[in-house]
Amino acid sequence: MPLAVASLTATALTADRADGGAVHRVRTVLVDPVSGALTVDEHVRVRCSAPTGWALLGDVLIAPGAGARWAARLAGSCPGALVVAVHHGARCWLRAAAGRESGLGPGPGPGSGSGSGEAAAAAAGPVVVFEAIGTGCARGTWDRLASLAHSCLVAGVPGTELGAALAALEPAVGSLPPGRAGAGTRSAYRPEASPSSRSSRSSRSSRSRSASAPVEPDRPAEA
Repeated sequence: MPLAVASLTATALTADRADGGAVHRVRTVLVDPVSGALTVDEHVRVRCSAPTGWALLGDVLIAPGAGARWAARLAGSCPGALVVAVHHGARCWLRAAAGRESGLGPGPGPGSGSGSGEAAAAAAGPVVVFEAIGTGCARGTWDRLASLAHSCLVAGVPGTELGAALAALEPAVGSLPPGRAGAGTRSAYRPEASPSSRSSRSSRSSRSRSASAPVEPDRPAEA
């Protein structure tokens, strides 16, 4: 499904910390160039430079790190997030939550047990690996990529097609074939163990919606 970015704005909910952590409310509008249908998505993006309670509120989590297993650990620590991503140098490992690749299905419900974080990590969809094209890649590129991944999933892009869809939306990066990306071993972020209270995270669908009518004027970007 071809998509294009009509707009993407990010409003800071917290001041950027000295360690690089930040929380933003992100609003994107994607358009299908063929049908003209619009998808409007609003979500909370949390950059986890270190373990933080804000991560529990994130629809999108992003942290320094390398490899699919670190993306899995981050996903397991906060099973309510739809998209998690870790990045190191010119590469980013991005993962969608289990069973939600084609939209916003229900997240882990109350009483699902203290092992729900580990189960979510084990059952999550495949990791898509991206590499920056050219020299240098600003940290903001990976933040934007993770937010676009959330919006693509809301728009109905299957998880198996997420890499190609994001590479088309973000020309500064390209997706790598699975055989070219190593598992990686380093990470600057160590997710905390998932206590049972985290399993009561509700679905994030209340903050995301799709529309096929003209969208209201965009709010000005603040971050």
